[in-house]
Amino acid sequence: MTMTSHGGVDTSMTVTGHGGVDTSMTVTGHGGVDTSMTVTGHGGVDTSMTVTGHGGVDTSMTVTGHGGVNTSMTGHGGVNTSMTGHGGVNTSMTGHGGVNTLMTPHGGVNTSMTGHGGVNTSMTGHGGVNTSMTGHGGVNTSMTLTGHGGVNTSMPGH
Repeated sequence: MTMTSHGGVDTSMTVTGHGGVDTSMTVTGHGGVDTSMTVTGHGGVDTSMTVTGHGGVDTSMTVTGHGGVNTSMTGHGGVNTSMTGHGGVNTSMTGHGGVNTLMTPHGGVNTSMTGHGGVNTSMTGHGGVNTSMTGHGGVNTSMTLTGHGGVNTSMPGH
């Protein structure tokens, strides 16, 4: 599914996939309000969600993704941008100037968050492998590892 919206209000996308291959969602939103994406994927391969949001408010990405591969979010200047993933492989969030940017992964492999100038940017991870957060000039930037058995967990901050 591909959606391109300029100034749209309450734009949402929902995908429920069981064992799907190459299930993808792309949203390109400029100034959109309440732009959200929900994927409930079980065992999907190459299930990806890409949000290229410029100045969006309440842009969220919820991956109730069990065993999803290559799930990512890229946001620029988003407000209240969040990603929630369970058991994802190569799950990443890249945010520039985001406010209240949040990633909450459980058991993710190669889970990373890269933020530049973010405000209230946080990552909460359980049992992640190669879980990292890189922040530049962030305000109230935190990484909480209620990390049970995490491997190579790091938070470089500048």
